[in-house]
Amino acid sequence: MSGTVTTETGGHAAPVSLVPSDEEIIERGRRVVDGYLVENRGGSERLIPLLHRVQEDIGYLPFPIQEYIAARLAISPIQVYSVVSFYHFFTTVPRGRFQLKVCMGTACFVQHAEGLLDTIKELTGLRVGEVTADRIFSLEQVRCIGACGLAPAMMVNDEVYGHLTPAEIRKLLRRLKSRAKQAAGEEAAHA
Repeated sequence: MSGTVTTETGGHAAPVSLVPSDEEIIERGRRVVDGYLVENRGGSERLIPLLHRVQEDIGYLPFPIQEYIAARLAISPIQVYSVVSFYHFFTTVPRGRFQLKVCMGTACFVQHAEGLLDTIKELTGLRVGEVTADRIFSLEQVRCIGACGLAPAMMVNDEVYGHLTPAEIRKLLRRLKSRAKQAAGEEAAHA
């Protein structure tokens, strides 16, 4: 998978990176922290909502951002890290723009969810727990998403897709990749 797309600028094609640098991610995370703290006055009770906001925006909670949050809330970095590591919904590793969560619960498993997982692995080059180099996709295998009547099913971020076949997975991944490239081009145009 390529990590760039091409946009037209003044008649010339210019590559646009789909993957922000670590410095860009940290800077963006700091802006999110600062903005949140301006909007939401208070003390350390803002930690969990702030962690959610930052992760929602940049996709994960890298250690430099945790340290920045600690400094801004006047708490120790270990306090921030202990909250991040305790709750399963926080992550310190990047996730894709599109988080692919394949259900392997009983109903999905007997409806050949393993074949869906294999198709995703083949198309993306991912193994479970990995993220593509362009950070478009990350792949998770989950126990149950509560959509047994739609088996085999998966989630993309918070949206459920059911009664899936390998052919439908191929179409879905193409659409998602196209949306990611379009969004990257729009973000570059506004930069």
